[in-house]
Formats: sequence, structure tokens, C-alpha cells
Amino acid sequence: MVKQMKENTIYCAKCDVEMKAGIIDSYEYEIGHPVSDIEAYECPKCGKVFLTEEQAKKVKARTKEVKESTFGFERKVTISGKSLVVGIPNELVSHLKIKQGQKVKIFPLSREGFLIKKL
Repeated sequence: MVKQMKENTIYCAKCDVEMKAGIIDSYEYEIGHPVSDIEAYECPKCGKVFLTEEQAKKVKARTKEVKESTFGFERKVTISGKSLVVGIPNELVSHLKIKQGQKVKIFPLSREGFLIKKL
């Protein structure tokens, strides 16, 4: 049996069910820069999120604002053995509750930077 699809309706590519318009609590257009209360479509079955072109432009603009307003620290790159080293500021150590000897994972984001997540 062939399913009748409604015109101008967004369907989940995975589940083939109609996606519901709503507000997503949090969405990361770029890793490490979550934005909240995003208009999007969500699959009621699998939870997959879909953004229209207009919604994606709005999220991209909000992500840019978040990135520009996010505080940051400048640190000098030093060397230890054959590795380059960047110190983690004490404020971040306290905020993220990082301990000496704790493992982290480094993810390249682009040629301009990387993301470090504690494990």
C-alpha cells in the first residue's frame, strides 16, 4: 500500500512519518556552541530534528552571536618534550571540575580550532 503524502508537509527521512513543528530546548549548529529555544521540526517517532532553510539561517545567526559573546582566555603555546602544550586556566578548571590526570579528548573543528571534552 502506498502512503499518501500531504503537500507542503515535512516527513522524517528515516521513519517516513510527519514531523511536528515546535521549539527545541537546545540545539548545536556548531559543536560547543548550543543555542536554546530553536524553532524546528522534530520526528515524533525517532526524535530526528529538521530545520528549514529559514530556520537554519536564524540558528546560524544566533550561533554567531553566542560565539562572539562567549568569554575566552588567551594562552601561550609552550613545548613539553615533543608536544605543544596549552595550559588550562584555573577558572575553567574550577568551573568544569577538571582533575590532574583526568583524560580528555581533542576534536578538530576546522583549520581554525579544536574542541576539548573531558572524559
